[in-house]
Amino acid sequence: MCQVWICGSALKICYVAVDVAVPYFRGASTHVYEVAKHLAERGHEVHVVSRRLDLAQRSYEFLDGFHIHRVSRGFIVPLPFSRYTQLEGDLEKPVGVVGKLYEAYLFTIYALIAGLVVSHIVKNHHLDVIIERETSFGAGATASILTGRPMVLEVIGPRYSGLSIRKATRIFLYTKLMVRDSVPLEKLIFVTSAVDLNHFKPDSAWRESMREKLGLGDSTVIGYVGTFASWHGIEELVSASPKLLKEFPKARFLMVGPYYEHAKRLVATRGILGAYLFTGAVSYSDVPQYMNASDILVAPYNPEKSQLRAKYGIGSPLKVFEYMACAKPIITTSVEPITQVIQNAKTGILIPPGNKDALFKAIAYLINNSGVATSMGRAAREEVESHYSWDAFVRLLENVLKEILQFMTG
Repeated sequence: MCQVWICGSALKICYVAVDVAVPYFRGASTHVYEVAKHLAERGHEVHVVSRRLDLAQRSYEFLDGFHIHRVSRGFIVPLPFSRYTQLEGDLEKPVGVVGKLYEAYLFTIYALIAGLVVSHIVKNHHLDVIIERETSFGAGATASILTGRPMVLEVIGPRYSGLSIRKATRIFLYTKLMVRDSVPLEKLIFVTSAVDLNHFKPDSAWRESMREKLGLGDSTVIGYVGTFASWHGIEELVSASPKLLKEFPKARFLMVGPYYEHAKRLVATRGILGAYLFTGAVSYSDVPQYMNASDILVAPYNPEKSQLRAKYGIGSPLKVFEYMACAKPIITTSVEPITQVIQNAKTGILIPPGNKDALFKAIAYLINNSGVATSMGRAAREEVESHYSWDAFVRLLENVLKEILQFMTG
């Protein structure tokens, strides 16, 4: 197995993400897709084991240079009470006996059977190494035990299996808040997320065409991209809007993403619906065009609105990197790991989470100081070019995988 790499050939990788739909418009899906695509671009053979949402999806697909094997939570068919469209708030409500039994099923029976599926893929394709995303309930660890292949664990959230922590040779960790167990320090590799610099970039033609399409004219556009979860800070943005519109009547709010209904109702109660444009879900390929159409981009995370996020943090803020890559001035909150990425007043403006007045002042400041906003956006782009490309992330991952395989050969 390991002699293949030593002879100079490509790695053969199984990327286990059985709770993530690929491709899809959620951040988790984007992360898995980008890692797999960039590994494939570097010449490695990549097999992603992802979630099958319905029977309309193919169980196997070859996409952008890598293989996708899809597994339903019910294996034969998707389970009827398992909805991928749930927002995180739904998952935090009391789940009752049925919910607890379902969670137990995911971490035991489902993890075992999914692990057997992964084992078959690993053996059938003679794969060298396993990467498990933490929401796979231990399926990657199970396959590692059954096949003898080494495993690397990605911990982007707290829903990992203890078996995966124990079995992992290395753990890619995005923030220390996510780890609820004692883990040997030598296993940990602290990383940040990244962005596709060729896909997300400043583009004046995109800006003009999208603004014309949306009828934005010469308005100052404050943009947001995401899923409108409670902890994304949309309530604070809506609360700050009336004061902003009083001072800047031509301001408009471009809200891009699914599950926006609650946010739209909040806007309607304020009587400012005319200043907001909700697009709904858009294609991942089109997201940079919407970002370019904006003058200011916001990510006002408020972890206190979510029990899960208040305890474990926000994970990997993909949208912040995408905003930066589009060379836009950014307003976001001073929480980990954003504080490790954004330099306040240089590559963005950091405000206290949940503070609508600070959000208003930051937006007003950027509108009134267009030169500062332009410089801030330019500095943000330079920062991601230097440190936060998917290519750089994948090179680090690649080196870790090679180190593990080299060690196994003695």
